[in-house]
Amino acid sequence: MELIKQTVEALRESGPDVRRMVMGHTPQRKINSALGGKAWRIDVGASRGVLGGTPEVLEIVHMGGENGEDRVKVLTVDGDRIDGNERAVPDDVIMDFFDLKR
Repeated sequence: MELIKQTVEALRESGPDVRRMVMGHTPQRKINSALGGKAWRIDVGASRGVLGGTPEVLEIVHMGGENGEDRVKVLTVDGDRIDGNERAVPDDVIMDFFDLKR
């Protein structure tokens, strides 16, 4: 829980307009988010020496969605444009991964 608190606090301290943190060097099989879309992990381990993953791109269009909200998509080499919400990892998975107690 402390790690989650620290991440959310870092976002707050970064300024009033900061909505999310994008992180690399955290290899994942696919681009994904945590903390309700506030933390994005974009390192897909494309290097053969890491995961040999398939390249993906995180696209954030500021105020590009309905009601002036940011639009977040994951772009794939197959031409897919996946809504960012589909790549959200539930917080309980993160809590289990870090063996954090609520």
